[in-house]
Amino acid sequence: MADQRAFRPIGCFAIVSIRAQQTMSQIDRTESSTHLSVPRRHAYVPAMAVIETITFRLNSDASIDAFAEANRLVQAEYLPAQPGYNASSRVTTRDDDGNWTISLRWDTAADADASMASFMDAPTTQAFLALMDASTMELRRTVEIPTDVRGLNNATRLYLEGIRDGDARRAVETYTGDRYTQHSTGVRDGVEGFVEFFEPFIERNTSRDIAIVRSIVDGRFVFVQAAQNINHGEAMWVTTDLFDTDANGKIVEHWDVIHELGGENPGGHTQIDGSTEITDLDQTESNKEVVRRLLTEAFCEQPTAHFSEFISSETYINHNPDAPDGLAALEEMDRSSREAGQHLFYRKVHRIIGQGNMVVSLAHQVWAGIDYCAMDIFRLEGGLIVEHWDNVEVLPEPADLVNSGKF
Repeated sequence: MADQRAFRPIGCFAIVSIRAQQTMSQIDRTESSTHLSVPRRHAYVPAMAVIETITFRLNSDASIDAFAEANRLVQAEYLPAQPGYNASSRVTTRDDDGNWTISLRWDTAADADASMASFMDAPTTQAFLALMDASTMELRRTVEIPTDVRGLNNATRLYLEGIRDGDARRAVETYTGDRYTQHSTGVRDGVEGFVEFFEPFIERNTSRDIAIVRSIVDGRFVFVQAAQNINHGEAMWVTTDLFDTDANGKIVEHWDVIHELGGENPGGHTQIDGSTEITDLDQTESNKEVVRRLLTEAFCEQPTAHFSEFISSETYINHNPDAPDGLAALEEMDRSSREAGQHLFYRKVHRIIGQGNMVVSLAHQVWAGIDYCAMDIFRLEGGLIVEHWDNVEVLPEPADLVNSGKF
């Protein structure tokens, strides 16, 4: 129960005080559900490929036939060797005024960057470059918006129809795939595990008000953060969920972290307010790398990098229940906890997903000798972290597990 245990994350990550030494599996989770959610505050945009468009003119003495052969060489010999190039996506056109346009598709912006870096020196591109008037070249990149939103839709329907509306069996049978591997504490794998947990939960809790706060989609992975109000305020939770989906968008695996939802922290923020807008979709991969390095180099047991390499010194909004804003406050938390022999570090980062300026991590966190499952949300601007939300749960004892564990 929430009154038996108080989680108090601080700084960028979580510090915990436990009033009763009980693991999550020993605590009745009547008021804490496994939860899936539907975004309401921003439009859903899946992780996306990059469409690269180049416009240019030929040199005045270049023939169209010679350029056609040089262009064929690039398409037939150079591009197939480039990672992330989508075969058959390249299209070449010419208008009546002699302006050429070439468009092609890359898996990521990083793939497009890597190809551009090698293009100028590759033997198979030299004839192409010699015929093109470089002073007229313009390059533009846009982000592809796929229409397949089945993964998020299925997660949404499983949650809303199965838990909020109380139709657990039909929903889990409809929206999950050939397997449903569960990492939520107290919930067994598969359809029957979902039903045996949620049917009694639904019967005990007649009011289940859920507000989705933010969502992130990265390929087959879907993440949601939600606020739960159970039985008109009897219990309040902030929940974070990560889902894996199959080729048909059906849910096949689920991880979650549940934490008591409190009020404002010293900076005047809550655990769920703040930015929800997704931007900078072409920077997804580079932003994920910033977060990966923060957790594995600066927030590891033996740091090899400083927080300032990854977190903005000008703006750092912290939604942790007990933490003030600012990089300096985080650095002081780390210094004082290390001096006390109770420093917080990340033992293992299990997964990082991202969508533009928003990145989520699922990790094994340790503080003062206690092991936690942690989900963190980061917002980045200009390659640095400027806002952070976190959620933690004490890892259950192995003997108390009913599934394969939190990871």
